[in-house]
Amino acid sequence: MNTSNNLRETYFFLLIILILSTIACDKNNDSDDMNNPSDPASADLTSLPFGGNSPTDILIRNQGDPQPDFLSLWLCGLPADGAGANNASDWTNEDGTWDYTKKPQVEGDVVWDHEFDIILDGNGNRVITGNNLPDHPTGIFPIQQNTEAWQYDKNPNIISEQVIDITLPAIPEIAPEPNCVFFGPAGFSLTGAAIYHGASTLGTDAAAHEMLDRFGGHTDGTERYHYHFPSQDLQDHIHEHTTGHSALMGYMMDGFGIYGPHGEDGEILTSEDLDECHGHTHEVMWDGEMVELYHYHWTYDFPYNIGCFRGTPQ
Repeated sequence: MNTSNNLRETYFFLLIILILSTIACDKNNDSDDMNNPSDPASADLTSLPFGGNSPTDILIRNQGDPQPDFLSLWLCGLPADGAGANNASDWTNEDGTWDYTKKPQVEGDVVWDHEFDIILDGNGNRVITGNNLPDHPTGIFPIQQNTEAWQYDKNPNIISEQVIDITLPAIPEIAPEPNCVFFGPAGFSLTGAAIYHGASTLGTDAAAHEMLDRFGGHTDGTERYHYHFPSQDLQDHIHEHTTGHSALMGYMMDGFGIYGPHGEDGEILTSEDLDECHGHTHEVMWDGEMVELYHYHWTYDFPYNIGCFRGTPQ
C-alpha cells in the first residue's frame, strides 16, 4: 500500500511540473510574439533606415543618376531653393537608423472644408477633382511656437486650397522604361490630399527629418497639405485593416493605385518585397473587381511610397 501511494504521489508531482512547464513556455512564446519585430502582422517603427544612406539612396537624374535602383528613390532633380528641417539626431539610434516613436508630431486638430470626387468618365479615364483639403483634421500650421515640434522645424507655411483636376487612365499601363519622380504631388490620397515622395527639397529623408502631424502630413511653400509617412491614423481613417491585403489608399500620377503596407497574406511589406519603383503585380481589387494589375504600396521604410513611376505620369 505504501508503495502504491508513493507512486501515485510521484505521478501527481510529475503531472504538476509538466503543466507548469507548459504554461511557462506559452507565456514566453506570447512575449516573444509581441516583441518580435519580424512578426508579419506588426511593424518595428523603432529602427527605420534613413533615406539617402546606401543602400536606401536618393538618386538624382540630373546629377548623374541615369536610372532607378532597388530600395531607392529616383528623383528628376532637386529644387534650387530647397528648405526644411534637417535635424534628426534626437531620434537617431546608435546604429544609424531612426525611431519613429521618438519623433515629435505637429499638434492640433484643424478641420477643413473638404471637396473631393473621383469618377470614371466612360471613355477609359479616371477624373479626380477637389481642393486638396483632407477629410480629416490636421495639425496646426504654421507650426506653433514653443511646441516640441517647433524646436526642430519652424515650418512657417499655412495650408490653403489647391485646385485638383487631373485625368488618369482607368486601366494604367506599364511604360517601356521607368520615369523619375518630380517634386509636387506624386499622387493623391483617397482623403483628398496630395501624396509626396519620400525626399525633402534638401534631398533628405522627409519623413525622418521634417515635422509631420499624426496623419503623416504637413504643408510646404506651396501651401499644399501632403503626406510623407503612412501613419496608423492615416491608414485607419481610410480603411482599418483587419486581414489580408491592404485596401486602396490612393492613386499615383501614372494612374496606378497605391495600397497600404499589408501584402496578399496580410504580412507587413518592406521595400525589399517590392521592385525599384516600390510596387509589384498581382490580383487586387480595382473598381470593384479583382484585376491582375501593377500597383504601389505604402511601407514604413524608405522610400515609403514610390521609388520611380512604373507608368507614364500625367
